[in-house]
Amino acid sequence: MFSPQGFAAGPDYVREEQPVVDTMEDAKGLVTKGFYDKRFRLSLFPRLKRRLESLPPFWRDTRLAVKPRTYYFDRDRDIGDSVAWALGGSLEHQSGWWKDRLRIATTLYTSQKLYGPGDKGGTLLLQPVQQSFTVLGEAYVELRLTDSISARGGRTALNLPYLNRQDSRMVPNTFLAYGLEGNIVEPLEFTAGQVTHMKRRNSDNFEPMSKAAGLLGTDEPATAAGMRYNFTESINLGFINLYAWEFMNTFYAEGNAGWQLADDLALGVAAQFTDQRSVGDELGGDFETSVYGAKASTTYKGATLSLAFSRTDNDSRIRSPFGSYPGYLSLMVKDFNRAGEDAWLVGLAYDFAEVGWNGVSGYVNYAEGYVTDSDSTGAPDQIELDVTLDIRPANAAVDGLWLRLRHARVDQDGRFADDVRDWRAILNYEVPLL
Repeated sequence: MFSPQGFAAGPDYVREEQPVVDTMEDAKGLVTKGFYDKRFRLSLFPRLKRRLESLPPFWRDTRLAVKPRTYYFDRDRDIGDSVAWALGGSLEHQSGWWKDRLRIATTLYTSQKLYGPGDKGGTLLLQPVQQSFTVLGEAYVELRLTDSISARGGRTALNLPYLNRQDSRMVPNTFLAYGLEGNIVEPLEFTAGQVTHMKRRNSDNFEPMSKAAGLLGTDEPATAAGMRYNFTESINLGFINLYAWEFMNTFYAEGNAGWQLADDLALGVAAQFTDQRSVGDELGGDFETSVYGAKASTTYKGATLSLAFSRTDNDSRIRSPFGSYPGYLSLMVKDFNRAGEDAWLVGLAYDFAEVGWNGVSGYVNYAEGYVTDSDSTGAPDQIELDVTLDIRPANAAVDGLWLRLRHARVDQDGRFADDVRDWRAILNYEVPLL
């Protein structure tokens, strides 16, 4: 499975996974195999690990890690402020393969309040109203059917457009899902599954997918299926269809291409399209809409410049109740996908290793969005500026430490304007026990 990448112009849920990478990594795109794969570092206790070498692979290859996280979130809005500071993270376990066919995995998540005034909730770091929580977010069985096809069932994280972890707070979204993924032939990847329940980022409860979408009193699942064809390592086409029963159907397609023009110069282009419409009993109302976008990026000596635009149909906004919106203009605060919205973005990312600052990188994104006939609808024109600095010390003593500092400013102009000032500080660490 291709792991999610971070880049200057791309949806914020992807940029949350790791610091900036270059245009050629960007060209892998967003349509991947659906189940999120755990990632572990080498054990800090090699003697303990060596004691397991004589055991069967199920025990010998077991991985266990503590991944602490602390997160400070402060958002000032015209309509009210949201502030909290939380400490927590995850305890992650994954067994080795039993008879080279089956393994199990679990993840326990927690978010404990350090600070959070009761009248300043809404940060999504904690449960309403500013309450700590702990949840067994993942507990699944994975079965290797063939060398290239596997099955998974249980509580798991997913990694698809419109159906994803959205790991931008203390605890990610996870799902109760069952499905298959793999390669039909070497260049053709596929994923397919049924998703029955969802646990949101600030919840310890798995709810039916339709109820998680805000349709109270309902109990409907969602079905996902998609493919990606890799013409080369950096040129591909992919699609995913998400059918939320009696609610809506979302079809997403993308194409990506990247070229290494010289040792220190790369060029990439990409395009995406979403068609979204109500289906069945139309539990969320009758609607039909679409959005398309494109971007281009170039990397030169550690710097990546990106340009992107999107246009949303006039009839309705784009909905994304099961994870983050995958648009190139999905930023820290705004998605720029309101009905009739035209938007553009310029982004600049830089890896400071080029000037000797190993482990330091950052990016800036600036976007503007304009709604058709905003004077009559009241939808304000808007501007967002995001700044992110990532520090991962290149020192063995603190290997696995990641400090992320973020700031966003949103300025709106119109009858229902809501200006936003957003500050975030996130400290992640990883302690691989096995």
